[in-house]
Amino acid sequence: MSTATLPEPIARSAPVQPESISRTASVRLESLDAYRGLIMLTLLAGSIFQSLKGHPVWHWLYVQNEHVAWEGCVYWDLIQPSFMFMVGVAMPFAFARRSALGDSWRRQFRHVLIRAVNLCAIGILLDHIGAQKIQIGFIRVLQQIAFGYVCAFFVLGRSFRTQGLVAAAILVGYNLLWMFNPWNGPGGPWAMGNENIGSAFDRWMLGRNYSGYYVGMNAIPSTATIIFGVMAGQLILQRRPHNRTMLTLLIAGMSGIALGLAVSPWLPLIKRIWTPSFAVFAAGCTTLILLAFYWAIEVMNCRRWAFPLVVVGMNSITAYVLGSAFGNWFRSASGAWIGWLKEPLGDAWFPVFQKALFALAAWGVLYWLYRRKIFFKC
Repeated sequence: MSTATLPEPIARSAPVQPESISRTASVRLESLDAYRGLIMLTLLAGSIFQSLKGHPVWHWLYVQNEHVAWEGCVYWDLIQPSFMFMVGVAMPFAFARRSALGDSWRRQFRHVLIRAVNLCAIGILLDHIGAQKIQIGFIRVLQQIAFGYVCAFFVLGRSFRTQGLVAAAILVGYNLLWMFNPWNGPGGPWAMGNENIGSAFDRWMLGRNYSGYYVGMNAIPSTATIIFGVMAGQLILQRRPHNRTMLTLLIAGMSGIALGLAVSPWLPLIKRIWTPSFAVFAAGCTTLILLAFYWAIEVMNCRRWAFPLVVVGMNSITAYVLGSAFGNWFRSASGAWIGWLKEPLGDAWFPVFQKALFALAAWGVLYWLYRRKIFFKC
């Protein structure tokens, strides 16, 4: 990639001409909104295909709709990396606009800290819906984003070389930390279980381990995922010819996938502890997904099909809260009203219909907000 940078998007504030402010403020990457909408709709539908486990024809949908037990990667394992990557893609646009409007570095950093605190607060509140006691945790995606968002801010606007070196240093350092420490069990650092430094850190900080062998230290390598997103967003914001932008994204995406797979025999792809190989592989996948949306919407100008996704993507925090706070309640409460459909639909397809119905209802709420230009930001 080129080492060219944005024109000091988060550096010292300077007088900016009104037309420059207008041009920067008007930049919005609709393809990113559509990509974000796809991920949020996936979450709103929940594990929509869970009931298809073992189905003779549709079992493959179940496989893609559940996290792998340990090693490997399916579509559902790319949900959180997509979150992190898209946060990074959006950062150059957001802070270029703030810089153009005259915000100083200090004021922008204050905004970053406030947003990180708000993300943590929302995540912790959602963690305690239906809980019987307070247990602070940092495994939810919002808390992970908060940590990475602050860290990524410090490389925003730097050269691609600097950003790539920082991301690489994070992943290499994380890898060495996992490989060489006294908390690894006899199975080694990548064995399934809680005999690793990540679980030891959680026990020290929280006095417990998370279910499913997840670790709070995921926030460290996922910061590299956000930085990869920053690089992609910075590339697009440079407004090079579409062909050059797409070729760069294609090469970057394919390289990430190839590198992640190449080292996986020694450094397995494990989303639950966010191994460096998984971080690189997932970044490659998310880059290619962004490329597909970018080609369809920004290059081919095919936008009408993406409108339902954009409605969700432009209010992603609201969509996330709706899904986390009301998804289970809706599925429980709707049984009295649509339970009669269970017999004609069968045990396999009734839960699919019920979860799809909630996603549609949530989309209706988001559309109502969209029409009234109400967009909640933390």
